[in-house]
Amino acid sequence: MPVPFYMLCGSLGAGKTTLLMRLLEYWKEYGRRVGVLMNEAGEISIDGPRAGTIAEQVMNLAGGCVCCDTKEDLSWGIAQLVRDYESDVLILECSGLADPAEVIDAVTDLYTARLATLERVIALLHPVSSEESSSSAYVTTQAIRCADELILNKRDLYVPGHWEAFRDTILKQNPYARLWETSHARVDPAALLGQHAAPRTAVPTNVVFSKSPASGIHPRAPYHPIATTIRLPGPLNRRLFLAWIKTLPKELERAKGYFRFAKEPELQEFQYAPPGQATITPVMLLDEPEPALVLIGRGYDVARYEAGLLACVEGRESR
Repeated sequence: MPVPFYMLCGSLGAGKTTLLMRLLEYWKEYGRRVGVLMNEAGEISIDGPRAGTIAEQVMNLAGGCVCCDTKEDLSWGIAQLVRDYESDVLILECSGLADPAEVIDAVTDLYTARLATLERVIALLHPVSSEESSSSAYVTTQAIRCADELILNKRDLYVPGHWEAFRDTILKQNPYARLWETSHARVDPAALLGQHAAPRTAVPTNVVFSKSPASGIHPRAPYHPIATTIRLPGPLNRRLFLAWIKTLPKELERAKGYFRFAKEPELQEFQYAPPGQATITPVMLLDEPEPALVLIGRGYDVARYEAGLLACVEGRESR
């Protein structure tokens, strides 16, 4: 079975490594074999040795952003951690310059998905000055948008008023994630990694669950991965599939996969990345992945589009 894959992303200096160390301590207590992937923009890993004091194995992806320069290294690193070191949990700490959306795309590759499944995207953020570079600002925005868990850190350094404005801005950008307000990245790992449910008892903590936005504006959704894999039990009806493509919602940011059409021998590769058009291309692969499509996005009716896709399977259209 694929092992769970967690991703830490967010602002430069927001406290990602601090949280990573807390998570590693938690997993070690429960006897998990954790494989860590450290992505740092420099040629030498600075934080990797720290993680190596706790984790079973640390792989350094230094010398570039994991979203582009070392994207292939990420897939290779996952394979080595799972197959050679038998890791049963994987966690990636992204460089503060890495685009989380591109990392999600890499991890949900159908070959990589045989080994690891995207479990949670955790973004750490802190109020930054208006002098933040355009590239850093873009990465921060992407981290907010992709996150399942939004941790607003370093609350102790900001005065009332400024913090609330920062928090409200984040809520508007991502109404689907849980919001945590912390200092020194002090988050209860069991609560962070658990299902989305507020604590039943009031325990003294500096983690605060913010109130949901007003009803009807941005209702919060229960936890759901940003990436959904739909396995195909048979070849697709070409006519029905082409019609299904035309219904894809604007909230869908990426779709990809492999399959065959009924009565056609060629393996087909499907790629969709708005605003471009969807493409279907015959391919020849020595090692074919399981027929499936991966949908990446939030805020659309996943069940509806999954049912619509499965209805394209040859022989199911009349059921």
